[in-house]
Amino acid sequence: MSTVHICWTEPHYEVFRRSIGERYCFRCRKRREFVHVRSAPVEMSDYGPIDQIECVSCGLVDGDCFPGTEREWSDDDE
Repeated sequence: MSTVHICWTEPHYEVFRRSIGERYCFRCRKRREFVHVRSAPVEMSDYGPIDQIECVSCGLVDGDCFPGTEREWSDDDE
């Protein structure tokens, strides 16, 4: 017998969206504008804000990272 867990995600609101300049997008296969997007839960939550780097053209999150790699955030990042 298998068990299915459904993870519910709370609604988030966008705290800010800042341009970080042009980077190579691995989906577009061109240099594109990227933005740093921070969103936070609307209601009280155990989880903090979510940071993402997003391609403005195609919307791919972490599209500037080489395929198979992950971005690591530190407390110094904003």
